Amino acid sequence: MRKLILNDRVVVVAGRDGYFLVNVNDVYVGKAIFIYGECCGIERDFLNRLVRAGDIVIEVGANIGCHTVALAKSVGMNGRIYAFEPQRACHSLLEAQIALNQIENIYAYRRGAGRTKSKLWVPKINYGIVGNFGGVELSNSETANSEGVEIVTLDEMLRDSPCALIKIDVEGMEEDVIRGGIDIINKNSPIIYVENDRPEKSKSLIALLLDLKYRLWWHLPPLFNPNNFFGVKDNVYGNIVSINMFCCRGNHEAAKGLIEIKSPDDPHPLARPPNR
Repeated sequence: MRKLILNDRVVVVAGRDGYFLVNVNDVYVGKAIFIYGECCGIERDFLNRLVRAGDIVIEVGANIGCHTVALAKSVGMNGRIYAFEPQRACHSLLEAQIALNQIENIYAYRRGAGRTKSKLWVPKINYGIVGNFGGVELSNSETANSEGVEIVTLDEMLRDSPCALIKIDVEGMEEDVIRGGIDIINKNSPIIYVENDRPEKSKSLIALLLDLKYRLWWHLPPLFNPNNFFGVKDNVYGNIVSINMFCCRGNHEAAKGLIEIKSPDDPHPLARPPNR
């Protein structure tokens, strides 16, 4: 049985990477796992090729764990995943995936990561209606319906940990996460895979990574994977792609065929899509 429907919005799905408890009202992550048995499968495959058994991975903005579980299986029991997710509902589902799949090498924190230790606010979300639950931005301002969440720095939390890959998807706080992890980055030279879908913040983010002696490439995987786990041919996401950067110090075979970013002034994909 591929799906166990618990109620009108919560379903257990037996997908590509194991069992997932999902909210089908989540239009990108939950819905994708429900329909296809996976979410962002092309991106998933790319990330898994970047790690090997025994690696340590830091994932900031883990959401409900659609990539977290796959990465945990790729690095094996001698590896570790440190996963940060500030939304209580998403973190709860992340913990559910860990329990359902009996995974022991994921360390999940209901915290955000930034450039300094602080407190931010998660706005109130109605998870009972359709929405993009992974697109929630943290706020500096408290409201009557918001919930406070601790913000830590990666250097504070994981300073002494080795690290092979840092994956960042934090709705505009990408630069803050990197600035709070400068020591880890300089010590380990990890691969950095970071979302960069906000043109107004792109130049500063690119400049920072170039200053850290990284080479950068656009990685624009479509949300729809024609080879999805359930073999569904219907593409409900059309031409939507994720807008990410693959970053490393030196050369890497994973960059083959990607468009290199040479300068903060290079065009952003949302301004003029690069040839792919």
